[in-house]
Amino acid sequence: MCRLFGFRSSVPGRAHRSLLEAENAVARQSIRHTNGWGIGWYVDDDAYVVKAATAAHESERFQRASRGLTSHTMVVHVRRATVGIIDTMNAHPFRYGRWLCAHNGTIFSFDEHFKDWMLEQIDEGFRPLIMGDTDSEHLFYYLLSALADNGISRSGRLPSDARTVGRVMRAALLALDHRAVELNLERPIVNVLLTDGRCFLAHRAGMPLHLSTQKHFCPDFGTCPEPSKVCMLARRPEDKPVNHLLVASETIGEENVWEELEDGTTLVLDEAFYVYRTAPEPGWTEPELPERFRRSLTE
Repeated sequence: MCRLFGFRSSVPGRAHRSLLEAENAVARQSIRHTNGWGIGWYVDDDAYVVKAATAAHESERFQRASRGLTSHTMVVHVRRATVGIIDTMNAHPFRYGRWLCAHNGTIFSFDEHFKDWMLEQIDEGFRPLIMGDTDSEHLFYYLLSALADNGISRSGRLPSDARTVGRVMRAALLALDHRAVELNLERPIVNVLLTDGRCFLAHRAGMPLHLSTQKHFCPDFGTCPEPSKVCMLARRPEDKPVNHLLVASETIGEENVWEELEDGTTLVLDEAFYVYRTAPEPGWTEPELPERFRRSLTE
């Protein structure tokens, strides 16, 4: 399985500590996730992606990008391949217009039971854009098609209501789970990060996912112009916006206050930096990772 990291901040910043220097930086995680890496970020109104089919911790390009890029929003992925060959086309994140998406997990029995079904749901205009052979890239365009069907900007260039995006994304992911249950198949593992650079969304289904909106200690506390120092509060009031949001498969740095998202939860950060969570569906149980995959993760 793969590893995800993403952030959204009220001011542009660099992610070099989380990617390279923290106690459990993404580069360190890539020692066990060696089949590719990618970084997506924003400059003004455009999304950009750099990625490769190599291990991040051995890549000079990953080091340069991690230290040099500045943005208000980033999505980072290190891959451990389950579906699809090891190839740059299959590395995450995937981009269309302003939309960036990364996936951690697997849609089991993808070729036999899901690929054609998902292609039927994918807008005809998106189908030719699928260049790789992963379940994840199909999942990306499956989600974009669901958003477009519900009036959300196809390219993400027009602002969207974040809670509507979250509702549609969640429904589309639950539909995958329902199909697996109906066919008596292993349920899909679909941890997803999705953003248009304004709203930022995460969904957990089957693998750990953590979030942070606070720091234990901020080295800029003495000079920070933020009058309320929201990020230094022991508990952030639920009716107050945050200054930043980090989401990661594994907790990364000890300076951040991390909490684990409950499985089945959808997280939405809107353009005004308010955080909303949708709790698991009634009766939801965490999808189980098949034994053959559990073994592969420990080898």
